[in-house]
Amino acid sequence: MSSSAGNAFYLESGQTRLMIDAGQSGRALTEALEVGSGCQPQELAALFLSHGHRDHVQGAGVMARRYKQLSVYATEGTWGEMEQIVGPICPTQKKTFSVGKIIELGDLKIKPFRVAHDACDPVGFLFSNGEKRLGMVTDSGIFTSEMVKTLYNADCLVLEANHDPDLLWNGSYPWPLKKRVAGTKGHLSNQAAGEALAQIIGPRTRQIVLIHLSRENNQPELALETVKGILEENKACLRKLKIEVAPHDQPSNYITI
Repeated sequence: MSSSAGNAFYLESGQTRLMIDAGQSGRALTEALEVGSGCQPQELAALFLSHGHRDHVQGAGVMARRYKQLSVYATEGTWGEMEQIVGPICPTQKKTFSVGKIIELGDLKIKPFRVAHDACDPVGFLFSNGEKRLGMVTDSGIFTSEMVKTLYNADCLVLEANHDPDLLWNGSYPWPLKKRVAGTKGHLSNQAAGEALAQIIGPRTRQIVLIHLSRENNQPELALETVKGILEENKACLRKLKIEVAPHDQPSNYITI
């Protein structure tokens, strides 16, 4: 489930089960995990956090205190930023990683990479099990050359398509918030997401999931139409791609890559 109100994702490879971000209450996360994947929280090996904003970490502390086997991974900047939001977490569960340094967990290799967002040391992730690769960018105001290089030709791409510019600028958000959302350290628009995908879709890419859609400044149909239109303009073969939008407040379909 993913929106401006809260984001959380589940990833499974072999016997390795991860959660990425925890932007809902502990109860909501547990229920979504069980309904969406059939996984029990006690089976999770780790929780990876992309950055310290509330809509990505709200339930991280509750999950860690409730499930003691859960290791929580974040950058040093994210740990500092979210401390007052998540509350105390056992020191043995706290793991700190650095941008660009690969983390090995079970049969997965996780590469964090830098994104452009107004948080302390925010990251995206590239997950690989040696056969398949999944790239994820939850929040970024721009799509950099480093991101293109890292994510090109991933089997599955999970990418923010936060807003439609017309809906944003003509909507009810206060002017400073509009500028923040549309800024270089804000959020990718539908147009920007489409342009980014046109650069990183490769021969292996088969699945795309659009995430973090604003409830007020976007619509699922509009995001899909815009992204598909840009990909068609760039000669992408849409027949080989499955493109979908993650629901706001319920688990999405279970995706196998």
